[in-house]
Amino acid sequence: MPEAARDETLHVSAPPDADARAVPLDADATRIAPHTAGPRAPLTHTRLNTPTLTRGSGLTLPGGSSQAAELEVRQVGRYQILAKLGRGGMATVFRAHDPDIGRDVAIKFLHASLCEDEEYRARFLREARAAGGLSHPHIVTVHDVGEIDGRPYMAMELLEGEPLADLLQGGQPLPVRDVVVMGIQLAQALDYAHQRGIVHRDIKPGNIARLRDGKTIKVMDFGIAHMAASAAGEQRTRVGDVLGTPQYMSPEQMQGGKIDGRSDLFTAGIVLYQMLTGQRPFQGDSVVTLALKISKEDPTPIEKLRPEVPPALRRVIDRCLAKAPERRHQSGAALAEALQRVLAEMDELARAGEGTQARGVPLRLKWAGLMALIVAGVMAVTASLIVQRQQAALMAQVGDSGAALTRFIAAQNAVPALSEDWVVVDVALQNLMQTRDFESITVTDRGGVVRAASRPELVGQPWRAPAGEALGEAGGVQRTRYLANGEPVLGFAAPITFQGKAVGQVVLGLPERALAAVARQSQWLMAVLALVTVAAVALAMYLVGTWFARPIRLVGEAMDEITAGRLDFRIREQRKDEFGQLYAAFDRMAQALQERAAPPPADAPPAREQPG
Repeated sequence: MPEAARDETLHVSAPPDADARAVPLDADATRIAPHTAGPRAPLTHTRLNTPTLTRGSGLTLPGGSSQAAELEVRQVGRYQILAKLGRGGMATVFRAHDPDIGRDVAIKFLHASLCEDEEYRARFLREARAAGGLSHPHIVTVHDVGEIDGRPYMAMELLEGEPLADLLQGGQPLPVRDVVVMGIQLAQALDYAHQRGIVHRDIKPGNIARLRDGKTIKVMDFGIAHMAASAAGEQRTRVGDVLGTPQYMSPEQMQGGKIDGRSDLFTAGIVLYQMLTGQRPFQGDSVVTLALKISKEDPTPIEKLRPEVPPALRRVIDRCLAKAPERRHQSGAALAEALQRVLAEMDELARAGEGTQARGVPLRLKWAGLMALIVAGVMAVTASLIVQRQQAALMAQVGDSGAALTRFIAAQNAVPALSEDWVVVDVALQNLMQTRDFESITVTDRGGVVRAASRPELVGQPWRAPAGEALGEAGGVQRTRYLANGEPVLGFAAPITFQGKAVGQVVLGLPERALAAVARQSQWLMAVLALVTVAAVALAMYLVGTWFARPIRLVGEAMDEITAGRLDFRIREQRKDEFGQLYAAFDRMAQALQERAAPPPADAPPAREQPG
């Protein structure tokens, strides 16, 4: 494994006069630091000649001999070197000021040991110039490429942010939606480079910078990028060269085989897996063990490490990590499209809608509404019956209690009424009224004249029963309902008897407001119960509908994959229900279609023609 394959991180602090924050630098990763000028400048020119090198006393080109490298560098070509940012496996990166574009840049010089190989130096320049021709919002801009005293260099923009390696350093996974958004940007950047014949070959968190807005990423370090074959069929980067970081290599890259853009998509899947779970999918104590795992073993399923990751996103990453390139997404655009579908599904679930496509009323809403109506109707009828029965029961209970109380008062006043000791009766009556439980109490003699009453103006007057509704007689007590001062009152009239002879009458009035308050409270409680029940049933049906909608959507997406000609697509989800049987049936159908579409083996005997 060459030196370029090491995955090392160097931490170098800038001097006080540099405004860039000290940021970890992976092997040959572009240093990221704050911008000091306006928007990104496009590629201005490419230096192929050797510019003049201005030196101070004893100064040397960056990255030269170890003794000279410790000396301060003031001017290299037109660049004013400000600080050393870091050293990686292939190059040393400096912060420099470019007067031509009026801003600070990150300038990378290839190590002197690598410059001794003429073919390697020429390849670096050729591939660096190709990377310099990339202009994409999610790819770091290369301003200048050239040589100084036989040392290839690249001048790139300084970025304001931090590499993903810093965010993932503690093993903490990132929010799922952020991962999907960054994955879309990464896939778009790779697709742009692949369409121009550039394969990155070292996609890893250290080579992806997230800017300070928290939403934008940029792919860095195309320094070991692989150029596709030229029109004449020449393979610019030799097959068998193993460059990159072992933990983030594809199987064909580990084996030194021929690579294309699908190798970058495999490593993009590794990065997405790590962002979601906080750990890399393939780990080993040695490069050999790691190579075997990447080539032969499947990683731990994401759902075991983070169950809340949507199944659609898990399938996208599983396809990225397929061992055979033909089973992966075939382009960055296809990967970006798949991630955009995942993002749309997540946003749809978040806002409880169905996206921008008009597909009628979703089943989960239909089911929820239908069940809510059914439960509301049942609850309305049930609550009405319960309230009526409860009201009748309360009236019966109050009637029995009022009648019993009236008979008790009549029995207590039988002796005074017989002896016409109405003073005693009046005193007892006033004591009862002090309890405030009665609307009125009236006692008459055997001739029907009021002798004691809670209303003094009635005393001495013939008794006249209030006009109202007769409720019948029970236990010798007449029951009525009438209004007094605008409020309903229950009236009870019981005779005062002594040894079976009537000596007077007690008329008791009980206010109905307490009974009405209890009835109203019962009605409110029933209404609240009905609303809560309807809401609970509607929510439950909505969740059940959502649960049913996801497998249906999955089968629809799988059918779209088959329609698009990707006959190798499989659902591969195990469920112990009817949906699991449906998934298995779909996988069998896809397998049969793929076998039918496959060309027959070369040594297969020709089909025999049927006679006749």
